[in-house]
Amino acid sequence: MKTKNCKVIATCFVGKRVQEFTQIAGNPPLMIYHAQNFPTAESVLDLIKLNIEQEKTVDPGVPCDTIIVNNDVGWSKGNEYLDAVNNTAIHSGILRVLHCENWGRSFGAYNGAYQKFKNEYDYWIFTEDDILINGHNYYKIALDNFNRYENTGFVALQGVSIDGLDGESGEHAKHAHSGAGLTHVKILNELNAKLGKLPHCDKNESQDYLECIRNGEIAFTNEILRLGYDLRTVESDYPLYWFAYDYMRGIRVDAKPPFSQKLMWWTNRFINYRVKKSAIYRQTVGRFKDK
Repeated sequence: MKTKNCKVIATCFVGKRVQEFTQIAGNPPLMIYHAQNFPTAESVLDLIKLNIEQEKTVDPGVPCDTIIVNNDVGWSKGNEYLDAVNNTAIHSGILRVLHCENWGRSFGAYNGAYQKFKNEYDYWIFTEDDILINGHNYYKIALDNFNRYENTGFVALQGVSIDGLDGESGEHAKHAHSGAGLTHVKILNELNAKLGKLPHCDKNESQDYLECIRNGEIAFTNEILRLGYDLRTVESDYPLYWFAYDYMRGIRVDAKPPFSQKLMWWTNRFINYRVKKSAIYRQTVGRFKDK
């Protein structure tokens, strides 16, 4: 009998920006602008090894295969390592590796996994290599959440935001943070039928970071909402994820944000959604910005 559950982990052997501390972001505000320190291909390889160790030791609560999708940049050392661990055993299934073209960041990887394996799995969890989905029984808890309420389209494992992440557009685009969470292949099939893909910037579109966020992270689950389904934040007695860099340092994902971060969040929100929309701002500062 086929294993009906899978987990997709997106990776790419390109160094990431460095951020030492997790910060508050989103609306409602959560500690989700996460710390990371993987500035080289070698450090990303170490991160992938951490992910695989987690897949071997953490009990998801149900049978589950893990698909690592490598947005291929031609780094032979990383590619060869992934090929060597392909089809090896993990805690509750097997590890599968897929090499894809490097378009659309993580959300291009999500699309690649879906297109390749959509006929093999029913339930899907999506995450990125620097967000470890590693709470005990995480898959069973997310599944129970998905099936507990009618019309659920996506269970967000970090949380749901109602803002665009760039803070400039002023758009209220409800979406799951990082696109991290669980859904059913039926929902993905409907997205694919509507858009011809899972949302991401493909090779004919801009690969600018903010464009990849708008057309990937935000669009991925916002389009599920537009199909008429609900986005829900997972209900759990404990966090089901841990930011990888914080995990490596023992910093809990549910740590309280300092007051200074809360104050900065409220200040930025006031500036972005009140001052910048005022008539005075548009007639003064806005006029010069448009020139």
